[in-house]
Amino acid sequence: MKKKHFFTIIILLVAILVFSLGLSCRSCGAVLSQITGGNSTYANVTDGDSGNDLHNGNETGNDSGPAASEETLSEKEKKIAEEDKAKAIEAEKNASQDNQSQESQNQTETTGAGTAETVALKDNRFVIMIETMQPKNDEYSYAKGNDPNFYEITDYFLGLGIPQEQIHIYWGQNQDGGTYDNFVKAIDEVKILSNTGCTVLVALMSHGSEQADYGAEAMIEFANGSGNEHGGQYISYFEVRDLLDQIPCEKMAVTISSCALSDSTKPVAEEAAYPRAAMAPITFQEILNYVLTDKDAVDRDGDGKYSIMDVFEFVKDPDATSNPARYAGVELVDPFDIAKQVYLN
Repeated sequence: MKKKHFFTIIILLVAILVFSLGLSCRSCGAVLSQITGGNSTYANVTDGDSGNDLHNGNETGNDSGPAASEETLSEKEKKIAEEDKAKAIEAEKNASQDNQSQESQNQTETTGAGTAETVALKDNRFVIMIETMQPKNDEYSYAKGNDPNFYEITDYFLGLGIPQEQIHIYWGQNQDGGTYDNFVKAIDEVKILSNTGCTVLVALMSHGSEQADYGAEAMIEFANGSGNEHGGQYISYFEVRDLLDQIPCEKMAVTISSCALSDSTKPVAEEAAYPRAAMAPITFQEILNYVLTDKDAVDRDGDGKYSIMDVFEFVKDPDATSNPARYAGVELVDPFDIAKQVYLN
């Protein structure tokens, strides 16, 4: 009987235990189900939010994320850099144009100033003279019956009102004498101030060579600059013409005395850049001697002036000079008909 009660109690206890375990499993299952569902919901919500963010990003065109921000910044910086470069190029271009404009204005002002200076000259006459055959003596010799020398000729032009800086006389055989370099120097100095309203007188007195045969060019020899009238540079009278062509002027007269004789006149006067007449062979000392001693005789047309044409007609008149044979070979080439308009006073 006791055993029977004992087994009954054990069975009841086992039944109670089994029932309790069943309730616990259902409860655990509900909890697990709730936890699993929550995680799933979290995952779904996360996925949904992520999808909405991408959708919103695609729809609005806004960048998202660090990479997109870096890319946007890079593009903006690139765009800014390109704009800055374009502005720099434009600024440089404008500065260059301003400089060119300023240079052009400066050139215009310089030209204007040069023109104004030329127009404002006290006298519009220029003198270029080369003498290689006589030394530059200190004494005045004309009063002793000799041809006028360097100082007397200089004084003559100064007395006409021509400023010293417009008188370029290179006399003798030394460095300050009738060298080729000094001839070029005189031309360079005259062409700076001269313009198409000026008159230029050029006198060349040196050794040379006449036209030996057909095709040979008449030449002029300059002093060597070391005390000798020979040994200097030889150039043709065509080259003399080209050098003189650099001087703008209204008219130019060239008197020449050299062994080239009258062969020197045509190359100098014909096809000149500006109106030019040339007379040879005759020294300027001779011309000035006649002007100073017999003004009335030299003034052939009686207008009170002594033109190159007056001088030519005077020396070609066999009754005018004491040695007419001396000037039998003198020629005047005047293709522009200006010899009567270039005066020596």
